[in-house]
Amino acid sequence: MIAPQNSPAELFATVVANGYCIGCGACAAFDPAIQIRFDDYGRYVATHPAERFPINPAAAHVCPFADGVPDENALAREIFGQHITLDPHIGHQLATYAGWVVESDFRARGSSGGLASWLLVELLNRRMVDYAVHVAPEPGTVAGAPLFRFAISSTPDEVRAKSKSRYYPVEMSGVITRMLQQPGRYAVVGIPCFIKAIRLACRESAALKERVTFTVGIVCGHLKSTSFAELFAWQCGIAPSELRSIDFRTKLPERPASSYAVSIEGERDGRRFTVTKPTSELIGSNWGQGFFKYKACDFCDDVVGETADISIGDAWLPEYEPDPAGTNVVVVRSPTLNSLLAEAVAAGRLHFDSISAGKVVESQAGAFRHRRQGLSYRLQLEDQVGGWRPTKRVAPSANHLTPKLREIYELRYELGQFSHVAFAAAKVKQKLGAFVELMKPLVVRYERHYRRPFPLRVLGKIKRTIRGLLRSKP
Repeated sequence: MIAPQNSPAELFATVVANGYCIGCGACAAFDPAIQIRFDDYGRYVATHPAERFPINPAAAHVCPFADGVPDENALAREIFGQHITLDPHIGHQLATYAGWVVESDFRARGSSGGLASWLLVELLNRRMVDYAVHVAPEPGTVAGAPLFRFAISSTPDEVRAKSKSRYYPVEMSGVITRMLQQPGRYAVVGIPCFIKAIRLACRESAALKERVTFTVGIVCGHLKSTSFAELFAWQCGIAPSELRSIDFRTKLPERPASSYAVSIEGERDGRRFTVTKPTSELIGSNWGQGFFKYKACDFCDDVVGETADISIGDAWLPEYEPDPAGTNVVVVRSPTLNSLLAEAVAAGRLHFDSISAGKVVESQAGAFRHRRQGLSYRLQLEDQVGGWRPTKRVAPSANHLTPKLREIYELRYELGQFSHVAFAAAKVKQKLGAFVELMKPLVVRYERHYRRPFPLRVLGKIKRTIRGLLRSKP
């Protein structure tokens, strides 16, 4: 392992050179020599001119995957103190809930229960913040341009127009620079590693620390490259060059919340058109396979955003998932926000059920297994080959896994990394089938581990047949 880094040169020699850059852009906001650009696989990465390295040491101190920076536990202790409960999976927490927004159409317009947009609007309406920093569709998109970007909203209408989940790469250098230059109170929304970068940036800038009033963490499975949107579009008959916009979470009435659709707008011969298709019908929709995952995501141990004042995600729990309208799972760490939410619940504006921290973990069970027991094994593998990798709170080990689980985690990592190469090759050939054929051997090996025994498959088919016959009776 390389010693903890203190300079931007070491940052590029470790994090960037070894593929662990998440492209958040925090470093670029502190040194203009750094630029955040798309690589050949549609991932944002930090770059620097060959003639010189960045000169501002702060650039190395705000990277969420750098050595020598505080981990999530240390940052959370600085921010929230010792007076609130520390859970080994979700971090510090004052309260944990599952619920949704009752008032207006926040829930209908959101990906899940509508809480993230509601909270930003509430903070603006109460004049607790002046601006909301969140991800928005890129207006006037043309071929090859990014579909989403970080934006700063100052009105409730602007916030509401930018709701929903975005499974797409974005970077924060521009909005951090603006926050450094423009006084005001900001609420910042981001996935866990981005919120960690914001917290680290606040340690480097007193002005930023004063201006970032609230942080909202979005529970994260992993970050996708641009290829994820392009793959979905291509399967809907829209070539990557024709893709203009995408809604990753279109709710389907009378279906469980987890059974949603994707709506894609394309442009062909000057004409715009939209295709909507259930996500389950599309290759790449299995998040366990991890197509187009950043390498850094396989070396992250924060699922919920442990340094955020509040974390919001999907309540993938049996008691909530059947509701097609969607339900949020919520972890609150800020006393101010906890009081705000309690007041809204009492007024009937929110519907919240108190749940345990264990229920929050259960709602994201697959992600926690992958980020804890799976991460431990990936760290062990990296250490065996002597490669540099980020220092994590999880200890390297292989002894806790069966041979089957070891192969599953190895295949997941290989699927994620090879998918970038395979899709790039398919785009060169302009053949979607080329991607499918390249990925097929790995996918077959992976799915074989999840295939049920033959007698159970037969029994399931019999049950489905009987249910179909019963439904068809007059």
